Amino acid sequence: MTQSRFADLSLFHSALDEVLARQNDNQRPDPSHTSVQAAAAVTQAAEVQGLIHALSTPVSAVPAICDSNVATYCASLARNLALAKVQGNQALVSRYQAELTNPDSVCSPHWIEAAEKYAEFVLCRGTIPYRRWKSIGDFVIEGKLSPNARVGIIGDWGTGQPDARTVLEQMARKNLQVAIHLGDIYYSATEFECDNYFSNIWNDVLKLPGSGIASYTLAGNHDMFCGGVPYYNLLDRLGQPASYFCLRNDSWQIIAIDTGLHDAKPDGTQPTYLEDTEIQWLRDKIQNRNGRRTMLLSHHQLFTAYEDIPGGGAINQKLYGQLKDLLPQIDIWLWGHEHNQVIYQSYLGVLGRCIGHGAFPIGADEVPVLKHAEIPVESLRLSGDPFLDHGYVIVDLNGPAATISYFVSSDENKPVFTETL
Repeated sequence: MTQSRFADLSLFHSALDEVLARQNDNQRPDPSHTSVQAAAAVTQAAEVQGLIHALSTPVSAVPAICDSNVATYCASLARNLALAKVQGNQALVSRYQAELTNPDSVCSPHWIEAAEKYAEFVLCRGTIPYRRWKSIGDFVIEGKLSPNARVGIIGDWGTGQPDARTVLEQMARKNLQVAIHLGDIYYSATEFECDNYFSNIWNDVLKLPGSGIASYTLAGNHDMFCGGVPYYNLLDRLGQPASYFCLRNDSWQIIAIDTGLHDAKPDGTQPTYLEDTEIQWLRDKIQNRNGRRTMLLSHHQLFTAYEDIPGGGAINQKLYGQLKDLLPQIDIWLWGHEHNQVIYQSYLGVLGRCIGHGAFPIGADEVPVLKHAEIPVESLRLSGDPFLDHGYVIVDLNGPAATISYFVSSDENKPVFTETL
């Protein structure tokens, strides 16, 4: 799979994907499909050229005739047609429609369907329906976290591919009481993707609702790309009150925060951050924890040794500024976003854990390279060929203690790392 962190480009992938999937029993098309590869080529070119919301160079003739060139030509026409509709340029709409549908067209009918779906996604996208607390005690969930609960946590899992089902089946065999997804349903968390690449697989594998497993999903950046309405509809089906929440028993609180809402500047100009009202809510939960220990969950990282966070550098300075006085009271922080597994040593006063390797395919030739050696990491690396292992964590609570086991898909019985808090 090829992803884009720009919403409008990701939505083009979603549109084509849905059209092709509906022709194949709602199964996600294989990334090797010629049209899928063509869509990736067109969006990557748009990103490189800075044409995120703009028409690409008009295409008027088919290049050298071969399947990949024809598909790329058709993909560029489809994207231009959709953007012309969004911009209300009827002359260009007529032009691109004619090129896609004339009797001599080399383009498959699914391209004009994809163009219509893409325009629909962009035009119907509205304000994200973020839910703010009315009482400071809102979104605290009692009675779902027993003193000896077993919690499965997986990140960046919503690909809808066979590997996603396989790794979730492994996690489900651990006899969970609670299952938590750290966010990202690909490509853009449209209604179709939330249904087919999250809910249908998640519910089937976890045997919901009959199993009684309490399940939740955080807000990733991809989950907001189509406006967030399908994501919030998903929350209602799960019985989750908001995109941030607090699961509590007498000894522990597992707090999920929403870093997906403000990941709107993937061009490197602004890191994500939390709503001020959410900071107030989080501060209340930590300051009034009544002796409970705290596990914090988010989609985005506070810091990273392997990427540059928007704004430059290893640390999300804006998020750190919001949370730095609370970090000493957080026992551990688990996040996703990077499709990697990283066990950090204590840094900025927090134990950080990246577990974004839930299902998104990363090739063995794409192994992340250490960029910020000042951040101390354990010598644990993902392996696998042709793709790196996927994985998840199992948290076993035992009163005030907790054991966290880190599993990868190549060995579901033996964790690659275990720690006790």
